Amino acid sequence: MDAVEYLKQKNRMTNNCTIACNTCPLAIENNNRNLVCSNFVRRYNEEVVEIVENWAKEHPEKTYKSVFLEKFPDAAKEDGVPVACVVAVFGEKKKPEGCYNSITCSDCWNREVEE
Repeated sequence: MDAVEYLKQKNRMTNNCTIACNTCPLAIENNNRNLVCSNFVRRYNEEVVEIVENWAKEHPEKTYKSVFLEKFPDAAKEDGVPVACVVAVFGEKKKPEGCYNSITCSDCWNREVEE
């Protein structure tokens, strides 16, 4: 796991540090080191990365693509993404900023679904 992926997954795991501390694997209650999370992260880098990696494996990112293909596994795909427009399929009110210019259909389909 590279640094960018680690940070992305850590932020996803902690919901940008807004989840209840007692539910966070890095928290003092859960890290088996009796350290507040900031100290745990500073002192036990390898252990923290392993915790985040394992969490990410156990909690795969739910994307528009994964949700759609779970329901319609035989849907037509191009370059690995459905040929239908994600905006039309999921009934979004407007296309994401940059549609057709700076983002691709793949970028759009691979966005994380917010519960």
